[in-house]
Amino acid sequence: MQIKHANMAKKDSVYRSQTIFGFTNLSVDFFELILCMFVSHYLIDNPLYGASIFLFVNIWILYFQGNLQKLRLGKRSRFGFVMWILLTASVFCGMFILFLFPVVTNNLNSNLVAFFTLTIAVRKIITFRINYSYTGKEAWNVIYKILFQILFLIPCAIFSLILIKGYAVYLVIGIYTLTGIMLAYQTNVLAELSKHIDKSKNDNLQNIFSYRVFTNMTLYSQIGFTLGVLMYICFMSFLPSTSLIYNYTYITLWLLIIVLSSRFFTWLSNKGRIAISLNLFIFGAILWVVSSVMMFSSQSLVNIVIWTILWGFGLSSITAVTNQYNLDFKMIAKIADTRISKKELYLRYLLTHVLAILISCIIMLLFVSSWSYFNTHFADITEVPTNYRTIMIQLPLLFMVISIIFALKQPLDERHKQKLEVFNKGVNANISTKQSLNERLVKKSRVRFGVKIIAAFVKPFLFLKVKGEENIDYDNFPSIFVCNHGIIYGPIAAVIYLPTYFRPWIDKKMCDIDSAAQEMYERHFSRWPLLSKKVKIGMSKFLSKPVTWAMTSFNPIPVEKSSLRGVVKTFESTVDVLAEGDNILIFPEKPKKVKVGRKTTIKHETDTVGNLYTGFASIGKLYFDQTGKALRFYPIFANKKNHTFNIGKPVVYDHNNNSHEEKVRIANELQIKMKEFSDQTKK
Repeated sequence: MQIKHANMAKKDSVYRSQTIFGFTNLSVDFFELILCMFVSHYLIDNPLYGASIFLFVNIWILYFQGNLQKLRLGKRSRFGFVMWILLTASVFCGMFILFLFPVVTNNLNSNLVAFFTLTIAVRKIITFRINYSYTGKEAWNVIYKILFQILFLIPCAIFSLILIKGYAVYLVIGIYTLTGIMLAYQTNVLAELSKHIDKSKNDNLQNIFSYRVFTNMTLYSQIGFTLGVLMYICFMSFLPSTSLIYNYTYITLWLLIIVLSSRFFTWLSNKGRIAISLNLFIFGAILWVVSSVMMFSSQSLVNIVIWTILWGFGLSSITAVTNQYNLDFKMIAKIADTRISKKELYLRYLLTHVLAILISCIIMLLFVSSWSYFNTHFADITEVPTNYRTIMIQLPLLFMVISIIFALKQPLDERHKQKLEVFNKGVNANISTKQSLNERLVKKSRVRFGVKIIAAFVKPFLFLKVKGEENIDYDNFPSIFVCNHGIIYGPIAAVIYLPTYFRPWIDKKMCDIDSAAQEMYERHFSRWPLLSKKVKIGMSKFLSKPVTWAMTSFNPIPVEKSSLRGVVKTFESTVDVLAEGDNILIFPEKPKKVKVGRKTTIKHETDTVGNLYTGFASIGKLYFDQTGKALRFYPIFANKKNHTFNIGKPVVYDHNNNSHEEKVRIANELQIKMKEFSDQTKK
């Protein structure tokens, strides 16, 4: 059994390493691009010509080596139509660069640049084949690969010694050798992808809404990253300098910093030292955007290095999240009654990366081709037209912003992820839970991500230290979390800091715009003495729309208090939700009745815990009668003064006790524990 698990772990490691294609193979592409640009800059004083040829050949290497011509995108796929247009445009650009550009510029050395770039392409194609054929770790395999790279290094050295003078020769040979080593010691994942595309007939995962959102997250973030690197390399190739060698050495070192910093932060995330969540993806993408802008605008070497490292951290944050989320879709496929292996997941993930690289190369080819045609020579970056420099900054950022939008629309957030994991462990593995997860993650569901944005902005201003998270028994969900109200402080704190999924109890009046406006007017605005009644009613109506939008975004259970039938309906709905595997968040404090003028209104405690209603504890009996399981009630106290969010040990329903006495016992014990948290904060 241990050997079996070891082999599975080894396979997972292999497949996981394959998904780094977007950064391992892509790193080789970046270094090869720098090499082609340097040779082109040196021979014809135009680095963009070498970049254009390299991008053109790289597009078609990816296309045919990855077998993308057989990729089934669907008869009505808009994406397939866009890809057809982009590929057609790349053909016209490539033909212009290869055949017309030398005639237009009347520079025969451009043919030498084309020859050098095509030799790099041939080396890559043959290396892929050799790596696929000689996969063993035996010494003779390693020696064979080294000899093959030396065979290609000889014509490069001859080319450099004849046409390039001075220290530039060492730079060309050095980068050529580095890229050869990187190519020699990587697996040919394109061949694996090619076989996968040949075998795959139906893409069942595309029927899963959360997976489609995930694919878009990955695709657009990778396009943004790839374009960002390509644009910045072009940008830096025109930096004013007395030495061409200095500029390209600087570019190479910059790329190495990106590679090393990204690998370091990825290592941290894999070791579990960085929490993996959608918030990390959004944070990483925003950090990447800010760092991109600062890199393009910074002139100090120290500042550029700092922003480059942060850029790499942003990239690794995105990669860590997408790697982890990719594995979660094996569980979601089970919910959708679809079978899929981890290898298939990795290959689909790899396909998304390859498509992103392909699209990025085509977009960059169109950009640099037009740049080369209209402007054949620039002395430095100051002569580059403003519109080109603007596009260089804004185009990658646009794709990264789109990926953030898809991340906000992703229904597989941390709370649903926990629920999914609990279901797959066999806890609450019932039909109701499966249907609930299927509705949320498989079928197309509307995610109101505005609340996520608001919560992200509010959290720094409402910083609380969570205490007692270890008291939560995740293996015995669902549960009920009982929190103090504190006017509005408790609900806001619970929404932001409760470290698990839940559905809250919310007064039914606050889920309807008209009734919410009336409630807000009677409880709050009617007390304001300086405003006219008409103004106060208008403010209530205006604010009721965003308030009800925020309330309903949490998929609440509407609480009806006006009649016994309404209360019974609330309890029945709650038990049904618990049966589906969802936790419940409630605020059962009895508010004090106070007189304001002639009117009687209510007032919640702010520094302590008021008396609790006992009726909510009846859910314990109703849930036990339906499922035979003992429900857990967790006491929570959010304190405004010492900035803590306290979670206590649960009070467990005991079916052996009298139902009325048990209801009172649960409410009293919860209140005592919440009061203890309140008293601790006063010391």
